Amino acid sequence: MKTRKDIWTVKHSHRVALAVGAVLSTMSVAPQAVAESADSQSKEANPVETLSVYGSRMSTQKANAGVAVSTVSLEEIEKRQGSNVTDLIHHLPNVSVLGGGRDVAQSVTIRRLSSENGRVIQLVDGTRQNFSVGHRSSLFIDPELLRSVEVVRGPSSTLWGSGALGGVFAQNTKSASDFLSGSQTLGGYLKQGFHSNNNASRTSGAVFGRTETVDWLVQSYYNDSDDNQLGNGKTLSYSAEREKGGFAKLVFTPSLDHQWTFTARQGELDDMSPSNPSVKEPSGSYPLVYRETRDQSLSVAYDYSPASHWVDINSQLYFNNTEMKEHRVASQERDNNETQTIGFSITNTSNIKNIDLITGLDLYRDSYETKRDDSSAPGERPAGQDANAESIGAFGQINIPVFDQLRWQAGVRFDSYQGEDNRPTSLDSESRDHAWSPSTALTWNATEQLALTASYREAFRAPSLEEMYASGTHFTTHMGINQFVPNPDLKPEHSANKELAITYRFTPTSYVDNAYVDARLFRNDVDDFIDMNVDFMGGTTTRENVQDAKLEGIELSLHHQLGGFTNNLSYSQTEGKDKETGSYLDNIPAHKFVAETDYALATLPVSIGGRVSHYAEQTDTNDAKTYDGYTLWDVYASYSPNGAWDGVKFDLAIDNLTDEQYTRAWAQVASPGRDIKLNVRYQF
Repeated sequence: MKTRKDIWTVKHSHRVALAVGAVLSTMSVAPQAVAESADSQSKEANPVETLSVYGSRMSTQKANAGVAVSTVSLEEIEKRQGSNVTDLIHHLPNVSVLGGGRDVAQSVTIRRLSSENGRVIQLVDGTRQNFSVGHRSSLFIDPELLRSVEVVRGPSSTLWGSGALGGVFAQNTKSASDFLSGSQTLGGYLKQGFHSNNNASRTSGAVFGRTETVDWLVQSYYNDSDDNQLGNGKTLSYSAEREKGGFAKLVFTPSLDHQWTFTARQGELDDMSPSNPSVKEPSGSYPLVYRETRDQSLSVAYDYSPASHWVDINSQLYFNNTEMKEHRVASQERDNNETQTIGFSITNTSNIKNIDLITGLDLYRDSYETKRDDSSAPGERPAGQDANAESIGAFGQINIPVFDQLRWQAGVRFDSYQGEDNRPTSLDSESRDHAWSPSTALTWNATEQLALTASYREAFRAPSLEEMYASGTHFTTHMGINQFVPNPDLKPEHSANKELAITYRFTPTSYVDNAYVDARLFRNDVDDFIDMNVDFMGGTTTRENVQDAKLEGIELSLHHQLGGFTNNLSYSQTEGKDKETGSYLDNIPAHKFVAETDYALATLPVSIGGRVSHYAEQTDTNDAKTYDGYTLWDVYASYSPNGAWDGVKFDLAIDNLTDEQYTRAWAQVASPGRDIKLNVRYQF
């Protein structure tokens, strides 16, 4: 068993400097639409308004009943005490987790399409997170920094461009307004958490303040954990982690029309695990690796919102740098993976005579560089890479009332992109292509309670730099060396999603304060899937467009609220097959049923709740391998005493109450057993 101390002995000394700076990013206040999250499993901390650093674009999607959008609120985040963003969203309909029980292997999957291979867009405060290296997670932000997470299910390239085949999940960081209320102008907090399963210590703190024109916050965190314990009492080796980081945010509002926000963020994560952390144990194929990940982000944005129906501008300039250093413990080889993204986006939202129009422009450039050390076996490692990609996209979307009860939404986006291999040995160094992403939806409000929507949306994913330009040795066998063959002629993946949605909102009665039922039926045809074709006899590995897939599914949600009681039920399923052969697709999540109830006491500052999640057996595979079903029970409670204890808040959560031994469908590694989590926060 490896404890947290074992991880750090690879290096004799290591100092991590936490850089907290200032950058510009827009924060706009947008109305919270009543039906913006009709299928959400989460309760909004503030039902009146929500802050969003890219409010116009996401608010537009929320207002479209043809798009499934779920929001996890700050209150929900604090109750869950997650160690990873996947802990906050895996209960949502048709949202699942790939990679197994180590956080460093996990990715978010929406309707079977995963963020690991770029088929789901990840955003932090509106900036794209484009780091992608095989088998490694790109989820680096600690939940302690987040005020909300929003998940868009289904193709969304009309507004977001390349990568939104499965959808979008957006992480929004906190600001001083999330802590200060009334006339308060200055404050801070200290927070200490403990997780029983892996002896995790989670420490964080912040100071914040505001004046008439300035809102500022500086926040940091430090987390340390041992190996995870499984439900069968065994230890998941090499799952310990150490991370720290923080961010600073400054919002400057010189007038009602103008707003600037300065944001800087840095995170540092150290772990020791197999080179492919989704496998059970290190091996000759997947040696033990000490990994250091450094993730930095800066953004500059400006929001202009004059008293005009024509103009509401959000613009943002951002820079991300993610570097992952890997030290192979046995061979002493050292690898390095680094991705830099610089981007700019601008959108304008107009509302003229009940017609909504959003237009925008996105530009970004990715630089991808890897270094591979093959000193222990020359010529038997993948070659280093040096490549860059550029993309520019322009879009427009309009929402028009056709009749009193009928609204029509239509949009289109054009993207032009190119990739370039900068290595002098490259034979075919450039790749250029373009894509159109149309969408349309028709909503009929049959009554004040009943709405029916039919929608059609297309999306695309441009080939990644690694997929186009990988070269060198893939692996060696008794038959010889298998070599990567670059393929810059890869076509983009395309998806076309047809979806029907029915929403019924109940009239308030003595039994119902707020309640709705939401049902969705979708089919997503994904063409030109990029897959890895391994030719054992020929000794080559090439990425090729080899598969056309059909994804079909159902999402059913029920929300009910009465007084202090809030109840949510959902059922979701996705089925997937190769359209040509009829064979099952890999990584299709198991059918899932989730029931949750929450009660806030009116006389005491106490809330309690629980959730039961049932995952069905997954037998739709192409071989004898199947995955057992399982049921998870989670409970939680929060208490904020008054009087002498004013400012103190206790959060208690127990995940996997029954200590179930389970493995998610398609994972090789089991997930953690029972985890008792306690957080104590003092705000002053």
